[in-house]
Amino acid sequence: MVAMDRSEARRLLGVSPGASPRQVESAFRKRVRVSHPDRYPPGSEAAEDATVVMQQLTAARRTLSSEPEPPREAVVTGSPGKGGAAYVTRPDGPNTAERFRSAEDIDRLARSWGLWWGSFLVVAAIGSFIIGSRSATNDAVPIWSPALALIGLVSLVIGWRAHRRLR
Repeated sequence: MVAMDRSEARRLLGVSPGASPRQVESAFRKRVRVSHPDRYPPGSEAAEDATVVMQQLTAARRTLSSEPEPPREAVVTGSPGKGGAAYVTRPDGPNTAERFRSAEDIDRLARSWGLWWGSFLVVAAIGSFIIGSRSATNDAVPIWSPALALIGLVSLVIGWRAHRRLR
């Protein structure tokens, strides 16, 4: 059995500090689908490595399913009176994994921004082309319509791929 602290378990499973048991289980299953030993030929180095990874994932799930760690004392730095906000950091330092967004949060943002802006830009390209094709004085149509459409399609692809990762 592999002993593991909660921050290491969260890093290994890729969940945020406030993750619910359901999110922990979902993250565990996603990781297991990728690194299960049965995916590799028996007796190979890859199967042995996957066995070690599987033991670590199981220990991480067990660690995060147990009682939560007691809250740490927060340290307030900075002064809100000088036009800035006070910063609250934890005693273990400002460069912890809890400071950053999880991959799932980043994918949610990429999905919403990519799909929204992509749709908007494609519609703008179509509108620009329609308006420009009816006017003999619009010289920007050959440049802007395809550029808007291309950027819009790239944004849609980014949003669609983020959506696929979130399933």
